[in-house]
Amino acid sequence: MPKNLFDAAARALAACYVSMTLPFQASAAEIQPLQVAVIKATTGLCLRGQICHKDRAGSWTPRKPIAILAVSAAEQADVDLYADIEVSTKPEMYQCAGEDARGCIFRAKYSGPGLFDYAAQSGSTYLGSNITTTALSFPAGYGIHIPAGEPIYVHLDVHNASLIDLKVDQDVWLYYTELK
Repeated sequence: MPKNLFDAAARALAACYVSMTLPFQASAAEIQPLQVAVIKATTGLCLRGQICHKDRAGSWTPRKPIAILAVSAAEQADVDLYADIEVSTKPEMYQCAGEDARGCIFRAKYSGPGLFDYAAQSGSTYLGSNITTTALSFPAGYGIHIPAGEPIYVHLDVHNASLIDLKVDQDVWLYYTELK
């Protein structure tokens, strides 16, 4: 085969490769800015064996209308603890139901690790995992819209079945973009 035919074939293959990869390349101008808000919440000191419920354990109020694209609730303690975490614009926990779910953003439950000997009065033998970070992201093009000035709350319901008193803290990360 003549050399120029090889060159023409190589150029054609290169052009085909470039045209196939162009749709998958994103320029910096095409990426929309993503912002983060961290809501720090706490029940305060939760005595061993107690149930510590706190509505509005933490809150954040956006100044502009936003669309929440993803949520992450950070890891819990590594002791015998049950935590129910709810993120919503509702002023109290457990108000999200049926068709009245406007403002309901995220809910996660964490249980464990449990005590090996449930009748134990001392020691710290626990079973289970303490890897509890829970994340939720929405499909591309979707998000939960929150109007400007509407508070977003983190509600906590904690059952401390450990052998010690705990200060239960919870961080919730909101990944959002501002709406126009």
